[in-house]
Amino acid sequence: MDTPVERCIACEELELARVRDQPPIQSLPIPNAAMAGFPEGRESGMLTRRRLLQAGVAGFAAVYGPKLLGFESVWEAAVAEGSVQPTNQLVVLYLAGGNDGLNTLVPSAPADYTTYQTKRPVLYRGQGPTSGGRVGSQALTGAANGQLAWANVGVSSSGGGDNGSSSFGFDKLYGPGDGTAGSDLAIMPAVDYLPPNLSHFESSDYWFAGALHGMTTGWLGRWLDRNGSQTNPLQAISIDTALSKSIRTQSAPVCAINSLNSLGFTMSPSGGYGLPSNVSNPLNANSALDGLSGVTVGADNVHLARSRNTFGSAVNVYNTTHNLPAFTPPSNYPSSSLSTKLKLAAHLLANNLGTRVVTIHWGAFDTHGGQLAGQDPQLSTLSLALGAFQADLAARGIAQNVATLVFSEFGRRVDENASGGTDHGAGGLMMLAGAPVKGGWAAQFPGLASTPQGNLQVPTDFRDVYGQILAEWLGDDPTAILAGKSSYGLGTRPDGQTGLFK
Repeated sequence: MDTPVERCIACEELELARVRDQPPIQSLPIPNAAMAGFPEGRESGMLTRRRLLQAGVAGFAAVYGPKLLGFESVWEAAVAEGSVQPTNQLVVLYLAGGNDGLNTLVPSAPADYTTYQTKRPVLYRGQGPTSGGRVGSQALTGAANGQLAWANVGVSSSGGGDNGSSSFGFDKLYGPGDGTAGSDLAIMPAVDYLPPNLSHFESSDYWFAGALHGMTTGWLGRWLDRNGSQTNPLQAISIDTALSKSIRTQSAPVCAINSLNSLGFTMSPSGGYGLPSNVSNPLNANSALDGLSGVTVGADNVHLARSRNTFGSAVNVYNTTHNLPAFTPPSNYPSSSLSTKLKLAAHLLANNLGTRVVTIHWGAFDTHGGQLAGQDPQLSTLSLALGAFQADLAARGIAQNVATLVFSEFGRRVDENASGGTDHGAGGLMMLAGAPVKGGWAAQFPGLASTPQGNLQVPTDFRDVYGQILAEWLGDDPTAILAGKSSYGLGTRPDGQTGLFK
């Protein structure tokens, strides 16, 4: 459940992730027909404005790009690009404010745990089941066993955790942690850049740009400029009120969709459209329109003929679609704004619209005070929502196509502060989830023996994670997209595997 501060869309850290100095160039109607999978067909004759808008509009996309795009050309491009399978798709989930990785993924080696417990006398996680009001932790399986443990607020109840689900949790996604089937979560416990900059403003801009200096485009925006479409803004979608900086482009069109009000058709066979309450037999609108389409009076009148054709087409669209089985996403999504965004992401990714990237900004992780009350419900929601999202993708038959990258702009200090919280620190937790992901311990944890200025040491540059994703999953040269290094990649992992994908 979202907290009031989490629901506030004016939250400063969320705002920093959005493009605000470039307005969208147009508003694109999203037809119900597109969200229903183009039930009348995907031929160009069925993709005209008139046909697509006959069954109503689900919502609007704010389009960002250098030029206005024609309505028909957008949908023709979306259909053409969506027909090319398989397509590797990426969801980017930004946890705004700087999530505390040390209370998400607990250091459990004996010396590290003693240091952790000493430096966090109020905030530390226990070992084993939750007890006496203190959240416990569950050791990871595989190579990380004995080194790291999941805080129980993020693991399934069958594993001794607290998130209320026996099906969904970080532990379920992580599985055996050996990169095989069912091991679908890669962990990278201390990722950042050097020297670390602990400002929300600069650090978030660096992460979105894929560079340690200001850039006018995002790292995925530059990938789209090199590999994307010049006519399909649905190729990259921010589920937000404005575009994410990570997909800001120079030339390729992209878009932001805040919500879709309807994912289906709204014509009702029982009618009742705005009729007085005392009318006992409301009008069957479909039957009435169908009758009007067949009227032959004035057959030589071109205007009446056009109207009759419109009535007939509207009824045909309804008749084609209203008996189609509706897709029902898994019911175990937790009630939260994150779930709403992930459900929409799954629907867009499954609709074969040429969508390659979806971005989501969520959370309020700047926990300077009262951290247990602020972070723990969000970790529970995140673990449940990620698990439900993976189940949703599997039910739609696209789980093998989608990887989800989770990150914050930095981590937190090792020492707790006097307010029961933690201050900005280096070395945040990154995770990559999905059926195609080689789950396990994918990047070094530096331990707590040395914590310069109270920070974790940083063994992994975030651009190396991006580079691995670009090379392995998105199929491009990271040196042509990222900036500041001569090469990018993770090399051999602590668990002995290589790469991030199966």
